[in-house]
Amino acid sequence: MAQAAGKRTAQAKKPQGGKVALVIALIVIAALIAGYLILCAVAGSGTFLPNTTIGGVNVGGRTQEEALSLLEEQLPQRLSKLSATFTCEDKEYTVTGEGASVDAQAAVQSAMDSQSGSFFTRGGQYLTALTGGSQYPVQVSLDGTPDVIDQAIEECADPESQTTWEVKDDQLVFHKGVTGRTIDTAALTTALETRLSELLSNDAGAESEPITAQVTTAPPADPDFDAIQKEVCVEATDAYLDKETKKIVPSVTGVDLDVEAAKSALDSAEEGEQVTVPLTKTEPKMTTANLEANLFKDVLGTGTTSCAGPSNRWYNIDLAASRINGTILLPGEVFSYNALAGPYTKASGYRDAGTYQNGQSIDATAGGICQLSSTLYWVTLKANLETVERSKHAFNGGYMPVIGTDATVWSNQIDFKFKNDTEYPIKISAYQDSSHKLHVTIYGTDTTGIHGEPYSVTVSTTPYKNIYKPDSSIPQGTQPQRDPNYSRYNGVTVDVYQKLVDKNGNTVKTIFLYRNSYKSSDAVYYYNPADAARWGIDPSTGLKTLTPVEPTPTPTATPSATPSATPSATPSTEPTPTPTPEATPTPAATPSSSVGPGMEPTDNTPVPEAESPAV
Repeated sequence: MAQAAGKRTAQAKKPQGGKVALVIALIVIAALIAGYLILCAVAGSGTFLPNTTIGGVNVGGRTQEEALSLLEEQLPQRLSKLSATFTCEDKEYTVTGEGASVDAQAAVQSAMDSQSGSFFTRGGQYLTALTGGSQYPVQVSLDGTPDVIDQAIEECADPESQTTWEVKDDQLVFHKGVTGRTIDTAALTTALETRLSELLSNDAGAESEPITAQVTTAPPADPDFDAIQKEVCVEATDAYLDKETKKIVPSVTGVDLDVEAAKSALDSAEEGEQVTVPLTKTEPKMTTANLEANLFKDVLGTGTTSCAGPSNRWYNIDLAASRINGTILLPGEVFSYNALAGPYTKASGYRDAGTYQNGQSIDATAGGICQLSSTLYWVTLKANLETVERSKHAFNGGYMPVIGTDATVWSNQIDFKFKNDTEYPIKISAYQDSSHKLHVTIYGTDTTGIHGEPYSVTVSTTPYKNIYKPDSSIPQGTQPQRDPNYSRYNGVTVDVYQKLVDKNGNTVKTIFLYRNSYKSSDAVYYYNPADAARWGIDPSTGLKTLTPVEPTPTPTATPSATPSATPSATPSTEPTPTPTPEATPTPAATPSSSVGPGMEPTDNTPVPEAESPAV
């Protein structure tokens, strides 16, 4: 029994190798499938397969856009080094690739279309490409009939068999050929294009047998009308001033040919007959003679403003003026003040000078340059030029003859721009003379006789106020001390108009431009806090709105010479001394026209509208 049981145990144990092998095989197959799917995903990412060449240029792994960029860069260089030869009656001729072109975009699209398989076939394409790759041709086109083919025709064909042409005055004259020996130009051109395409797609240096040009007897072939049109026709172009050389580029008279009319006339003519086809001439709008006679001959607008100091401000204005002086704008061009006068930094050469910021006069780099931009803006209004960008100052600077014709600039964020909307070039002249007068003039060609006269109408004014601030460092009993960093500006709102006037002084039109409001700038005085009542200052507002009150002197008792031996039963009241009044100040006979630091203006003191100019 024990032996039988042992046999049954031995029979239950079977080999496991077959199952293990099956599992391993399944794992391998699954891995291969997964790997292939991953390969399909990678290969289908919109790029060319490995080892793909187009016109002999490897574009494998590149996107369609990247491949196009690479071909446009390399194909012209490769093509220029190629040449194809042909023979005609034992004479050999060579056509180079310099006169040929390719359509790279079409070649790239065609190659991508051929590789755009399904998701599951893309992996197989990728594996095939790794071992072999794909080559795609690029079609080469000859631009017109090469000169060397015309040479072969002259040397190998009957001269009278070819139709020739020439330009005489305003006409295109054809001399129609006659039936005779000639070269099949179309077939030869096609064969040369194919040969260059093969050379480009394969080895550029590969040798090949010359193409044989076929000489046949045939009626005269039509000339290459496309080539004739390219050679004869030209667009009319205006004369213009080259801003770099300061010389006039001559105008070009336009020439046009009615190709269909020329073909019809030549077809109707007999062999050997002369055919005349008129050419259409078009004169440009701006001829050379017209531009030469009118260039910068008129003053379109001019203006002068006075420049306040100190020397750094004058220096900055000089520097900015030198940078825009001589600027030429062609018709339609836009002037940018920041582009020419900037950047407004010390590295650019500017110095610190007074600017007006948040109600204070503060030294800053390039202080003063706004006077030039403002003066230039004023002159462009006189010249009646189109304003593109202009911003006002917060305060009226006081240096412009017309309030509201200022133009502020700042960094690269606020600019002054205008456009030359005339038919001729204009030129800017800008300089500061020895007496610190800033002169700006715009020269051009006055074709309308109309100039601008900008003016403004005051809508309202806001007088500045004297603001008093407590400061314990001011000695008690002294006059309030004025802070010179705060200039006094009356606020004003103005409507600005542009009056257009003809050469006889007649007003043609009046245009409302805009309304500008300028803030007032309050003077600031510092006083000792203990003197508020003395000067009638209301500390809560900082204004003199209270009645001035002189301080009451502290009373003092007069001591008795000899003390009383017996004190009085009833104490006597101490006498109250009578204070001696201060002398009444005598007002000045004539009020001062200006108030300097440390001086307080009285109510009847006239104050200029703007003491110190802003930038």
